[in-house]
Amino acid sequence: MLPAVLSACAIPACTLAYIYSFFAVQVDTILPWVIPLFLCSMALNARIYFLEYPASRTFSFPLKGFARGMPSWVAPCSWVLSLITVVHLVWFIVQSWPGAPAIVDGQYVLDDHGRILKVLTQAEYLTLSGAALRAFATMMISFYFVPMMYWWFRQSNQQDFSAPD
Repeated sequence: MLPAVLSACAIPACTLAYIYSFFAVQVDTILPWVIPLFLCSMALNARIYFLEYPASRTFSFPLKGFARGMPSWVAPCSWVLSLITVVHLVWFIVQSWPGAPAIVDGQYVLDDHGRILKVLTQAEYLTLSGAALRAFATMMISFYFVPMMYWWFRQSNQQDFSAPD
């Protein structure tokens, strides 16, 4: 049940980060949460793949195999969340490719591994920073949805099977 609760708590936190991204909140303000959120999502998903081995090795497992025994809406919701993530990532890449917004020596720039590609205005920087935050938030929501559903319904099914008749 703990993995389901962790995932269920992470989704509203990421949704809040998504909403805040429209109000000039910079990626730097949530940076301390990025690595733990990402590592926790990977650990939760890896545990599912480990427990479902060898079925998790099939091509269809990430698409619908993980949702075996769950309501029919779980897999399509996962697809929609993944599609939303891809759209946000592509939109961010289109806006900032091949760099990322950064502040170098007090100046807003488009940075490519230490090479300044373009000097940005504050408005451009905030737009790109918000797009990066939205891309990250949607990715984390998508990553946490699968373990939340998996562990919630797995726990529910175990309780159903263990209940006396």
